[in-house]
Amino acid sequence: MSSYIKVKTRDFDEIEISEREILTFVKGIFAFEDYTSYVLLAPIGENKFPMWLQSTQDENICFIIFDPLESCPDYSVTISEEEKRLLGAAGCEDKIEYLVIAVVPEKYEDTTVNLKSPIAVNTANNKALQIIAPENYPIKFPLFKKEEK
Repeated sequence: MSSYIKVKTRDFDEIEISEREILTFVKGIFAFEDYTSYVLLAPIGENKFPMWLQSTQDENICFIIFDPLESCPDYSVTISEEEKRLLGAAGCEDKIEYLVIAVVPEKYEDTTVNLKSPIAVNTANNKALQIIAPENYPIKFPLFKKEEK
């Protein structure tokens, strides 16, 4: 039986979540290493993304995230054996999903995602780790295609 906790959020007031929904970062997100407990919040509707990666420790720490395959269909990263070990995913790489953090400026259409440093999530145990992909992906990849004038 799962217990529930209340989490104050930046954008959705206070919510109640199951402790099973918590993602535990084994090393924290770059520049936010002290915050290791997050929950994924999805908007209501047909689209799964964007999602909010909300800290359960500080309501002001929240990231907008996307599935990298939505903007880069051939996206594929190599994860090291050490990273697999940290995630508890050695031998079950098929349980790892990737998310990318977005930077949403005032002009929403200029939103970019960081393909170079995805978040790897082991869906079997909810452990997460931000990695640096060895592949040559950009840090600022435009989420929306610009129409040529």
